[in-house]
Amino acid sequence: PELLKVLDIDGCIVTIDAMGTQTKIARAIRERGAHYVLCVKDNHPKLLDSIIFADIDPRSPLTPSSTHESTSTGHGRIEVRRCTAYDATDRLYKAAAWKDVASFAVVERVRTVGERTSTERAYYISSLPGDAERIALAIRSHWEVENRLHWCLDVQFGDDYARGRIGHIAHNLALVRHMVLNLIRLDKSIKTSIKTKRLLAATSDEFRAALLGFQVPEEDEDDDE
Repeated sequence: PELLKVLDIDGCIVTIDAMGTQTKIARAIRERGAHYVLCVKDNHPKLLDSIIFADIDPRSPLTPSSTHESTSTGHGRIEVRRCTAYDATDRLYKAAAWKDVASFAVVERVRTVGERTSTERAYYISSLPGDAERIALAIRSHWEVENRLHWCLDVQFGDDYARGRIGHIAHNLALVRHMVLNLIRLDKSIKTSIKTKRLLAATSDEFRAALLGFQVPEEDEDDDE
């Protein structure tokens, strides 16, 4: 919520992973004039169960407000994405706790690689009306950003090979790598690759200080007179 106070998000759609699915964050987003699409996972078990049950309950089936399907191919892979949106927020567990919640959505991804097919489902709540295409586009954009970030962290920082596993080490180191990557990307002082900027930051006190927003004090010259 503190970060949202300094961001100009008026008119935007904010997408957040399950870690950020909190009532106070939803409220802060709406108070800043933006809409939210929040992923719901096991950290909100009753809310998650209410979405799953509403989607499949044969005794009281819901009519979707809208559906949207898209397909992408590449590298021998076919992926079909289906988004089903509902505006029946009365089915949600403690819906009133979520500021201006207007819909929930079920996103199914069916991925086929060769002869293997896998299916995964994700669940969301949103302040947007039950417009499946609009919600799906927001989620798709979020996934694309995440995939690019993960690729860069893996290639440039060896994220997938990080060995910290004790306590909160893995999470804390991942946060540090994210911050470093963002600092490097924000730097416009030279046009070069992320790899080169990492090497510069490791070998140059001045460049490293500039990335961090610090100034390196100049050394006093010896007075031989």
